[in-house]
Amino acid sequence: MTSARPHTLGHFPALDGLRGLALLGVLLFHANGALPGGYLGVDLFFVLSGFLITSLLLAEHREAGRVSLAAFWVRRARRLFPALLSLMPAVAAYAWFLAKPEELAGIRADALATLGYVANWHTVLSQRSYWELFRAPSPLEHMWSLSIEEQFYVAWPLLVTLLLPRGRKVLGGAIAILVVASMAAMWVLFDPARTSRAYLGTDTRMAGILAGAALAMILRPGWRASGRALATLDVLGATSAAALGLAWYALEGSATFLYHGGLWLTELAALVLIACAVAGRDGRVARALSARPLVLLGTVSYGAYLWHWPVNVVLTAERAHLHGLSLHALRFALTFAIAAASYRLLERPIRTRGVPFGRPVFIVPTAVALAVLLVVRATHARPVPPAPRVDLPPPGGHPTRPAAAAPEWRLMVVGDSTANSLGWTIRGLRKVGVAVDLEGKDSCTMLWDTCGAETWAARTRELRPDATLVFFGGAFLHGLGIDGDWRKSCHPGWDRKFEETVTARLGDLTGERARVFIATLPYPLGPYESAAFRKEVDCINASIRRSAARVPRVNVLELGERLCPKGECEREYEGAIIRVDGVHYSMDGGKGVAEWVLGSVRP
Repeated sequence: MTSARPHTLGHFPALDGLRGLALLGVLLFHANGALPGGYLGVDLFFVLSGFLITSLLLAEHREAGRVSLAAFWVRRARRLFPALLSLMPAVAAYAWFLAKPEELAGIRADALATLGYVANWHTVLSQRSYWELFRAPSPLEHMWSLSIEEQFYVAWPLLVTLLLPRGRKVLGGAIAILVVASMAAMWVLFDPARTSRAYLGTDTRMAGILAGAALAMILRPGWRASGRALATLDVLGATSAAALGLAWYALEGSATFLYHGGLWLTELAALVLIACAVAGRDGRVARALSARPLVLLGTVSYGAYLWHWPVNVVLTAERAHLHGLSLHALRFALTFAIAAASYRLLERPIRTRGVPFGRPVFIVPTAVALAVLLVVRATHARPVPPAPRVDLPPPGGHPTRPAAAAPEWRLMVVGDSTANSLGWTIRGLRKVGVAVDLEGKDSCTMLWDTCGAETWAARTRELRPDATLVFFGGAFLHGLGIDGDWRKSCHPGWDRKFEETVTARLGDLTGERARVFIATLPYPLGPYESAAFRKEVDCINASIRRSAARVPRVNVLELGERLCPKGECEREYEGAIIRVDGVHYSMDGGKGVAEWVLGSVRP
């Protein structure tokens, strides 16, 4: 590839430091939510991109009297595409060796959308929620933000070349109109139950990037604040940094405030910090942002962002045999090692000298075709392993059993998919004379009628179990729309709805002979291992105890305390993982828990 000499703004170490800060926010958010609002680091990237790209376009127009679109796009391709293509073989390897058969189609679609830089719209149209990324993570779940930026890189220079010759005021007016339109789109399209459209849409997220473009229009090239202006910038910068820190610590991605002003306030704070980095480069805020570790992180931020989430998906607690801080440290170390190698061996050489051999017109399409071929081949459908055999009842009846094997004691398990997984482990004990009936339903929640709960009373009458176990191990994952906001446990409205429904359903289960047990939740592990989820589990367990106290003959089974005494959860049993994904129970690892549960509910 060849391109015209790039027009530069000079080097501002504090801008690299801002990139490093944004990267840290995202990495900590993806470290099982260690920084609940760290996802806002993406918006800092957005504002930075808008400022830098627009500054480069304005500088080129000022120096050359025009903007060379071809040269601009070539430079962007050199900067972004090589590292992205290098990720595809790793994604293909993950799909081939580690992914489950049912995940392959999704990985293929994600990869193709990523290569086409439309990953954000693919996620929106798939009706997936970005905030559920820890449930069934795709190694390319994070590519939505890069797609938005690339769409900006394609469209924005066209608009600049069209409007800038007519005057800066015309371009500035266009920016103002587009920012207002983007903000209005986010306000109107926000749905607390389905936030992905507002969060991932190019139209709704463009306000931050365009705000950076507006700052590039305002800041005079080469202006250097001094005296009172510098002191004022430092005060504003320190205030903005504190506000961003608070937002990154406390602002959850499903909060209505985020979409009705919160994002824009954080972007305003980002604008102030950029102004401190460029115009106030002699000030204290700029010096703080120019700290060597932050600058180094900012230098490799693109590669680190590309690789950090695939590394997280591959290095699970089960594969690494680590958890908590040790696991995160390993992930961070591997991410930074790959990013440093990518920057030194791939990104910087190609950005400065072009492809090392051959003609770009042939090399680039060939590399893209190979990446597509690898991903498509690796995600070719494979047979799904058969599910454990279940003896289904005949129509209108119950499982047929030989008369001699009639159970002496029957346990009915109701709840969500975690209840079924626990029930399978109990059934797997093969206790003579014990029958286990699984009545759980995937994604069952006591917030809506999604559990088939109306059948529980009928099944109690039909099966006449000696004991019934109720378990909602995934309840902490579910939210509820309350007064236009999306709430989860620990909110009074959520807790009240959960308790009302649980209390009513427990009453349906108390038959003539049944002893009813409702199990508390252990703290989730693996991708759900975070302080926020632990707090929600504590609130759910409190609601479970209150609900059980309102219904006669209902007992609380302290499964949470059994698995996580004093907050430290048991992870393995005789060398096998107890909860393979942090929530559901495995047949081998769950044996110890199954023995304890059965011993607790059976006289």
